[in-house]
Amino acid sequence: MVRNYFSALIGFSIFTAPLVSNAAVLFEGYSKINANDAHIGYVVSRYEFDDKKKQFISTYFIKTGKGPTETTESLKAFADSELAPISYEYTSLSGKESKTIDAKFKAGAMTAIVSNNGKSSKIEKKIPKGTFLSTFLVYLMLKSKDGLRSETKYEYQAIAEEDASISKGQALVGKEQIFNDFKVFKILNTFKDAKFLSYVNDRGEVIATNAMGTGISTELVSTAAEATNGQSFSTTILKTLFAGVPAGTQNVVAQGKKAKPATLPTTTINAPVTAPASATPATQPENEPGQ
Repeated sequence: MVRNYFSALIGFSIFTAPLVSNAAVLFEGYSKINANDAHIGYVVSRYEFDDKKKQFISTYFIKTGKGPTETTESLKAFADSELAPISYEYTSLSGKESKTIDAKFKAGAMTAIVSNNGKSSKIEKKIPKGTFLSTFLVYLMLKSKDGLRSETKYEYQAIAEEDASISKGQALVGKEQIFNDFKVFKILNTFKDAKFLSYVNDRGEVIATNAMGTGISTELVSTAAEATNGQSFSTTILKTLFAGVPAGTQNVVAQGKKAKPATLPTTTINAPVTAPASATPATQPENEPGQ
């Protein structure tokens, strides 16, 4: 899901050492970021499940803007098999402004070390039962009693990784429909006083998003070249964050698995049924040509 209409579209992370993973990839893809009709950036995202450790892993890298307006952001987050938070590292960079958060969870509490422009502070807070990292929202919906189901309301409480805060949210799932030739659910999500639409298939793959009232949208594309065209692109950063440059082919768009001719009507969002969810870098990147 797009987080808080990309209010935190800033910064990128470069971790101290590459992470080697034997986890199974649930989703991996490249998305274009558009502001109205202008292509302003891209997202590289991967979800994995480590069967040995019984952990979900979310990794993403976001870049927008060019030159002095360039902003980047990344996240590496871990949750257990029930999607209870374990830890996450978040880093952002926008001009001369930098921020990092290193958060760990234990015995119903969070301890986070936050660095703003080199000045460190510590956050300690209790985490109410059922609270999860917002990056895993779709998987919480999939794992809920009724799964991802049309005309359903999911109310939840999640941690916003960009500021280690806890906020309540709501996801309203509309009827299944066809979007860009793919069969999806249209989901209206409200989180941190922001609203955005997500078009999500029954596997939890986000095909597109629209941050309402901002003109910002994303679109999952079939190749890295389409997402990064005209944008600065660093293979070094991606290799460090993802332990290799993601191919971006583990999704229905890259695999061309479009729906058959549509028989499903489009619909506006409504949710008469309620189902509780059991469940939502710090150096300048090197400029290599966009793929």
